[in-house]
Amino acid sequence: MLSAFDYKNNSIGFLRFLLASAVIWSHSFPLGGFGLDPVQRFSGGTETAGTLAVAGFFFLSGFLITRSYETSGGLALFLWHRFLRIFPGFWACLAVTAFAFAPLAFALERGSLAGFSAAANPIGYVLNNALLQIRQANVGASLLAKNPYPDAFNASLWTLQYEFLCYLGIGLLGALGVMRRGRFSILLIAVALFVVFAAPPLMVAQVRSEPIAFRVLELFLYFAIGSCAYLYRDHIPVNGAAAAVCAVAALAALPTHAYATVLPVCLPYAIAYVAMRWPIRNFDRYADFSYGLYIYAFPVQQMLALAGASVAGQPINFVLAFGATLGLAVASWFLVEKPSLSRKHVFDARRKEYR
Repeated sequence: MLSAFDYKNNSIGFLRFLLASAVIWSHSFPLGGFGLDPVQRFSGGTETAGTLAVAGFFFLSGFLITRSYETSGGLALFLWHRFLRIFPGFWACLAVTAFAFAPLAFALERGSLAGFSAAANPIGYVLNNALLQIRQANVGASLLAKNPYPDAFNASLWTLQYEFLCYLGIGLLGALGVMRRGRFSILLIAVALFVVFAAPPLMVAQVRSEPIAFRVLELFLYFAIGSCAYLYRDHIPVNGAAAAVCAVAALAALPTHAYATVLPVCLPYAIAYVAMRWPIRNFDRYADFSYGLYIYAFPVQQMLALAGASVAGQPINFVLAFGATLGLAVASWFLVEKPSLSRKHVFDARRKEYR
């Protein structure tokens, strides 16, 4: 049963690192000018390795965040913990992009930094995007206009606002007592999202005509499935043969019209099995670089494209991007994320002082 999941000894840290790496690999194709990634070609354009990896992230997040609410001690502490996990690292990434990557891009394009302060708007980039909604994609001065993926410094960040909305949803449902008395409501939400996501194209033509809207629906669906997996963990058997069948079924369905029906069922189960049974455990015991990999990879890959690294070919381009991004992820963890997360229990300590 999934209820046997060991929250202190599992493979989720490795899975998150692997999924973040898959996003970098997937993005190396369009950002480097190498066309569609192999998964996108295989699926007929419906999914990429990156979109599947992010879906996996949201499933794991739904599972863990639902548990996080149950163990957090209340809505205020839950939101404080979620804030610390997302915002400090995000704000640091915005600042690094605006005040390091953007000047570098300007210098590479113009030959010097002369005129950067007049042409660009780095402060506006930070402030306009500070609440997770990306309202300013470029720092200014028409930077990156000649890149294979032009103008945007960090298109990966768009998912964070929806992840935080999922956190708020769990917090609200938890505060209303749904986790304790009405968990069936969350199952109904997941089923409704699944019906819309998997419905015949004519029924969801309006959603499918807006790719971002369709992706948002997909992310909410996988988060809801993860939440249900936690709430109904006592009723979900974990079986290696079933996980293998799910993995094969997901792969087989990917290039067909059945993918929207099969993947939301099979992919989460396969991921849950790996999280429980994979031998690489406690990968993030001392450091968790997955968030840093995710938020810094896109600007790194844009800089590589601007510097002409694409001439080395996609494999080398990916290796360079992964190495540089890992360095930034390490810095992000030790300089920003870990110090911020050390403040998780500051209110607990203050409450004890005034008892």
